[in-house]
Amino acid sequence: MTTQAQAEDKARVLIEALPYIRTYRGQTVVVKIGGAALEDPEHASIVADDLALMSLVGIRIVIVHGGGPQVSVAMKQAGFEARFVGGLRITEPEAMSIVRGVLVGTINPDLVARLSSSGLRAVGLSGIDDSILAATKTVGPQGEDIGWVGQIESVNGELLATLLDGGYTPVLASVGYDGEHPLNINADEVAGAVAASVNATKLVYLTNVEGLYKDFGDKGSLVSELKANELDRMLPSLSEGMQPKARSALVALHTGVGKVHILDGRIPHALLLEVFTDRGIGTQVLP
Repeated sequence: MTTQAQAEDKARVLIEALPYIRTYRGQTVVVKIGGAALEDPEHASIVADDLALMSLVGIRIVIVHGGGPQVSVAMKQAGFEARFVGGLRITEPEAMSIVRGVLVGTINPDLVARLSSSGLRAVGLSGIDDSILAATKTVGPQGEDIGWVGQIESVNGELLATLLDGGYTPVLASVGYDGEHPLNINADEVAGAVAASVNATKLVYLTNVEGLYKDFGDKGSLVSELKANELDRMLPSLSEGMQPKARSALVALHTGVGKVHILDGRIPHALLLEVFTDRGIGTQVLP
């Protein structure tokens, strides 16, 4: 039975959330969900419920998802070694069908179904649909060939805005298109470019680390808040996995996105804690 004290605590939580609901109602938030956050069904359901709540209070949401762990498993089963350069997965032409099958054929519809069950009007998309993610083939940091890996040339923000205006939540898999071939694009890069294209107020990365570290592995070096120019200076020293997030965060901030948050997606209700309370978690990057 709920006691009066428990009821008052719940009321305080709602009152604390009220000014944030007023601030973000009608605004667009882009949320990038990493593959690790989708592996545990129970946790994935919590994330889906959090997104549904954000939508119900009037926040327009675009979701970008990766699927790194799942792609690695599928590639290994097919006899391909998982190799990365500068945070980018080397994707041989023969492996691209595996990447596309996992991201577009499995993870995307599964995520859409979970979000729909939570009450969102979710629409599954890939960058190939109406050329949402127009891309060109790219190379590694030293100019090496890394296969069918793309970098974004443009984002069809008009289509995303049309869906948002209609009350839908776009769920975008990170596969691009060069007019001829599908290309594997880092989901962090996609999230930053999408946030810029829809004039997002916030860009949120749900990751499997607590946030941004000055010295990766040193828990005491977690950075709670920094400016874009500080992040730019830190970029060469960041871990290989964090560099794509940092680069895309800078793209987003330099093109008008209000704030970028790097959150530990393993924490239950991390999204709600960041958006609706005074107790920020993870790392916040400001323009």
